[in-house]
Amino acid sequence: MAKQTDGKDLASSIFNDLRTRILSLDLEPGQEISETGLCDFYDASRTPVKTALNRLHDEGYIFMSPYRQMYVKRINVDEALQYMYGRVAIETRIIRDFLRQGSPLLLEDVAHIIRKQEIVASRTPVDVMEFHDLDVAFHETWYKAMNKPLLFSQLKNRMDYIRLKILDYKRVQEYETIIGEHKAIYECICARDEERLPLVLRTHIWDHIAALIEHSRKEKDYFI
Repeated sequence: MAKQTDGKDLASSIFNDLRTRILSLDLEPGQEISETGLCDFYDASRTPVKTALNRLHDEGYIFMSPYRQMYVKRINVDEALQYMYGRVAIETRIIRDFLRQGSPLLLEDVAHIIRKQEIVASRTPVDVMEFHDLDVAFHETWYKAMNKPLLFSQLKNRMDYIRLKILDYKRVQEYETIIGEHKAIYECICARDEERLPLVLRTHIWDHIAALIEHSRKEKDYFI
């Protein structure tokens, strides 16, 4: 990354890049971070790097000890599972409301997102962050339609859940399975099948990640 004349802009650029690298697992949970190494990597002085690191610490992405040891925060399994439990309940309610009140025209947007995911998944290698962004857009549809954008904003920014999903993409690479689950949600909405909906959502939001945690704990030191 080239130097910029505005220190605040450079600090923000470094923060945004590090945040993306943490969420994408380019910087792994538990990985140590060197301030000197980051200065070299970004061709930057210590001031913007420190500013970016302090912001990452304040927002919960990294751990800093009093002796300036720094590492990417590990994934808190208990918090992630609690989040997933709540997410299933909230999204079930949101989609049920959408079934009763939402515009059928929005289903065309949902179908288009699924098609774009199929295109992304067909490429080699798959761009996991692009696939994830489409996943976010898919789920955001119901919240926007029901005028609950703030609620979705709070849900979608859960760092540990995002990293678990990216780990799922990278480790398991079952993109077609995930797309199939999106299609199942879409079919529930088209058929107004409120009875099947909770099971479909639990499978999509909970089952993948819960199984992933069990398997990955044996392979990775990613969790607390």
